[in-house]
Amino acid sequence: MQHLYLSPHFDDAAFSCGGQIAQLARSGAAVTIYTVMAGDPPPGFTPTAFTDELHARWKRGMQAEQALAARRAEDQAAAAVLGANLHFGSFADGIYRVGAESGAALYPTVEAIFGAIHPDDPATPEALEAAFLGQFPHLDASVTLYAPLGVGHHVDHQLVRAMALRLAARFCLPNTYFYEEYPYARDGRAVRLRAVSELAQAMRAHPAYFGLRAVPHKVVIDEDALARKIAASACYESQIISFWADAAALTEEFRAYHALSEGELCYRPNLRGEDA
Repeated sequence: MQHLYLSPHFDDAAFSCGGQIAQLARSGAAVTIYTVMAGDPPPGFTPTAFTDELHARWKRGMQAEQALAARRAEDQAAAAVLGANLHFGSFADGIYRVGAESGAALYPTVEAIFGAIHPDDPATPEALEAAFLGQFPHLDASVTLYAPLGVGHHVDHQLVRAMALRLAARFCLPNTYFYEEYPYARDGRAVRLRAVSELAQAMRAHPAYFGLRAVPHKVVIDEDALARKIAASACYESQIISFWADAAALTEEFRAYHALSEGELCYRPNLRGEDA
């Protein structure tokens, strides 16, 4: 493994970094996507109005098990298009997680899932790190790590961002990047800058390793990589309806966005001593 992409959900890596993943794989690099929140709902999970609404929109069955089976299959198809290895984490998506004591849904509304991390959430950065190390016990400085920046402020993205900072500091990974999540990044400069500011704040939890700020790093992608990114993103049929009218609209928007950006934007945290 040379390049490791942490994807909070089944579609995040492809939507946000599909072009660079395709280019790396095409060059012969070993690329792995680790979908962090890919596990089953906890025992006794009771559907909420929010999960019912999402399952109905996805049109993959109203039961969580049906929806998850379909979404895992979409993720596998997308990874195959990009040429990446794929591994699934054991924690459930935030919409399914419940409090250990209460058994109640922690994020039962769209406002909650894009809000603050619940104090009773079992998917702490420490727990996510432990689950990851169960599959990947050894990392070294040769691995380049990519993780979500937190654009959109989804709780799962916030948690995976914190997990990535822990991994980078623990294993002294000098090449760690935080990618702007698409389609949240299309919401404008303000939400993107907020995420960069939050990353800088989160870096302060590891002052022995990180500096005080993160710097932008754009990955320019070519036409073949863009085409593969679009083809991989189209595999997520259950999710397209949430952001686009159809696959054709997805293609049109991706091409327009990349015509302006020429690539995919990430941020690299400065290491201690690099701010000067």
